[in-house]
Amino acid sequence: MNETARERIIRAGAAIMHGQGYAATGLKEILDAAGAPKGSFYHYFPSKEAFALAVIEHYEGMLREIGQPALATEGLTCRERLALFVARYRESQAEGGFRRGCPIGNLVLEMAGQSEVLGRRLAVSLEGLTRFFTRLVEAGQASGEIEATLDPVEAAGFLAGAWQGALMRMKAARDDGPLATFEAFAARLLFGG
Repeated sequence: MNETARERIIRAGAAIMHGQGYAATGLKEILDAAGAPKGSFYHYFPSKEAFALAVIEHYEGMLREIGQPALATEGLTCRERLALFVARYRESQAEGGFRRGCPIGNLVLEMAGQSEVLGRRLAVSLEGLTRFFTRLVEAGQASGEIEATLDPVEAAGFLAGAWQGALMRMKAARDDGPLATFEAFAARLLFGG
């Protein structure tokens, strides 16, 4: 399927925004990277904020693509699912020298306090990460790998926060050590060691 001009603008803008942030990303830069004519931005997006909403949706698709195999791959233990999730994210971050961080987390830090609309939408996006970890914990409980007494939603909220913190530390340090630390401590929390 051919990529539409709108999709090209979103993809190009998302890549730029992931690297340098919302405020530092200019419309001309986005259009040049997308190979789109000058007036086309406002044809598809009434504002930069509306564009950012489309970019958030794009980021969610990217992140689902990274995380989905950890839940969907048959025959894995829950511990292996956690390791696969971390490994796939590590691989996606290695391409950028561990400098980019989480695209959603980056926007949260930059824009959640600046734009009510973006802040609300980003909160919804972060809930997607919590749902991912909830499903992981529930799968581990169903297989007997995780104690049934552990509240899956509470544990998932903690894991999502710890994961975002690990990604911020990874970005600052420009190495994947914080991801390994997350994986080790998440395994201790979930599996007892």
